[in-house]
Amino acid sequence: MKAINFDNCIGSYDKSLFYKNDYSINCADPGALWVSKEMNEEWGGYFYIYLTGEIHNKTEVGDKISAYKCYRSKDLSTWEVIGQAQNGGCLKVEDDAWAYRFFWAPEVTYNPADKKFYIFYSAGSKLAGENTEYTANEEDMWSGLYLSIAVSDTPAGPFVMVDSKDMKGGVNLNGDVLSRFNPTINFEKKLNIGHTWSAIDVSPFWAPDGSLYIYFAKHCDKFHKGICVYGMKMKDIVTPDYSTLTKLTHASVKQVIGKAGELDAEKGEEEIREGGVNEGPFMTYHNGKYYLTYSPFGYGSREYSIMQAVSDSPLGPFNKVAREVGNPSLGINSTNDYIAGTGHHNFAYADGEIIAVYHAHKDPVEPYVPGGGFKGRVLAVDKMHFVYNEELGYDILMGNGPTTSLQPVARVTATYLNKAMNAKIVSNAVSGEKYLNDDLFTTQPFDWHKEAEFDKTAQIEISFDKAEKVKGVMVYNSADYKYAFDKVDKIVYTLANGEQVYVENVLCDEANVCREKQFMRQGGSAIAVTDELEVTKIEITVSSKYDNDNETIKISDIAVLAKRD
Repeated sequence: MKAINFDNCIGSYDKSLFYKNDYSINCADPGALWVSKEMNEEWGGYFYIYLTGEIHNKTEVGDKISAYKCYRSKDLSTWEVIGQAQNGGCLKVEDDAWAYRFFWAPEVTYNPADKKFYIFYSAGSKLAGENTEYTANEEDMWSGLYLSIAVSDTPAGPFVMVDSKDMKGGVNLNGDVLSRFNPTINFEKKLNIGHTWSAIDVSPFWAPDGSLYIYFAKHCDKFHKGICVYGMKMKDIVTPDYSTLTKLTHASVKQVIGKAGELDAEKGEEEIREGGVNEGPFMTYHNGKYYLTYSPFGYGSREYSIMQAVSDSPLGPFNKVAREVGNPSLGINSTNDYIAGTGHHNFAYADGEIIAVYHAHKDPVEPYVPGGGFKGRVLAVDKMHFVYNEELGYDILMGNGPTTSLQPVARVTATYLNKAMNAKIVSNAVSGEKYLNDDLFTTQPFDWHKEAEFDKTAQIEISFDKAEKVKGVMVYNSADYKYAFDKVDKIVYTLANGEQVYVENVLCDEANVCREKQFMRQGGSAIAVTDELEVTKIEITVSSKYDNDNETIKISDIAVLAKRD
């Protein structure tokens, strides 16, 4: 048996294997979409993200505006600005358009009916005039927040505000004329509310039956305090069914029961800790249930996270999952000092994976400058899983994150995939052996028990039905410092020809532990990347710990990166 060279990926790493949340892109309220070649041959094969904000270009006659800087990436690490409106923006904003500021929270969806891409967004309108359908006024700066829609032939734009001139009769299915002069969606007008009704964070969702819904946050304004979530069905991609508008959440209340067409809802008695904000909604369907994810407290809070509520219907009622059972699905825990404010998000779906794209605080410990200025937000991505919850009796969303450690790239573009999940595992674990290859590492206290436990030394054998071309092995650490290891002693590879080779002393990255305060930065692993090896069996030995006051070692998960078949 001979030793072979390996890379422990401390300091540098192979971007074809791993990505890392490195705070390199300033970002707020990201929308995200995986675009396949089937959607668009020319533009497919990339993840696209869309960021809050307008882009100004000074000209001799004044400002020209586009909105929503657009990036794309194949590996979740290397991003290029690709927006096809001016200066990397993707939404074209004409001088005479209704919107001119507060371009927030864009989301893009693909419409298979016409093979076009639609961006749903919120923006601030100009002040109202005689010919406007909006009613913004100077008394309330939030009075002009409206939802709207634009369309493009490509996922990078340029998106242009929808216009009904080419529709049958020149109107949408509600008989409304659509143009760049007024927002596409106008609750105060269509529901005769009698005053402004500001809305943000619109998110489209295609239900299993092909129908379209939107979800959004009701923003605070002169007439409304706090921020909550509503949902509504669409008649088609540009026509709201206002009669279905339903209140779905109220901040700090576990459940509300809203009625279609009514602006308020019956509130349950059970209160929870969320501050005055529920915003950034996103909808996911899985196994007969609808999962409404949202963010509480507000973007400046370190506890701004991805939370979940579950219903049997797309318009509720939704029951928020209790914190001790499964919330946040992705967010900080009590010792987290490495990534915070992990809220407003989208999920990108690709090759059976759910990729959460969200923003995080630029400074995870002190997000504000002394005196009050906010330091900003950055782009982050992590993977989500549906996991059965015994207490609830159904699956809930759980995140492999938030992380700032190395993680495998998305499956859809990866050359090497995690094949540990399909391998046979034999170990000397005292308990929890099944968690060694479930593709989940632990991050939240309610899941910390889902780790394999060993007495003094962990010995694990991973065998494959057929030889696999292995490039990397990742041994994920315990979430709890008391049980975490500081290195993997040895990894022995049995090759297809019967020969055995090994690597030893695979160190954990010190960036993933705080020795001084004795806590782990969850999601870290000991990594060994080698030349491609044709392997039938892998044997792993772990015996060295940070904390020697006890002899228990826990391992959260193991990933084996082997070549795609």
